[in-house]
Amino acid sequence: MTYRIQLDMTTQQFIAIDTQNQHHTGTGRTIEQAVAKLKA
Repeated sequence: MTYRIQLDMTTQQFIAIDTQNQHHTGTGRTIEQAVAKLKA
């Protein structure tokens, strides 16, 4: 799976976004958490 990382500056949350389906996302306080939620 390929993904891109975005940082929400308002909430200080990282967002991992699937490059094949932008509606499939995962968020977390760290990049690792965001990616883990995306893959779950």
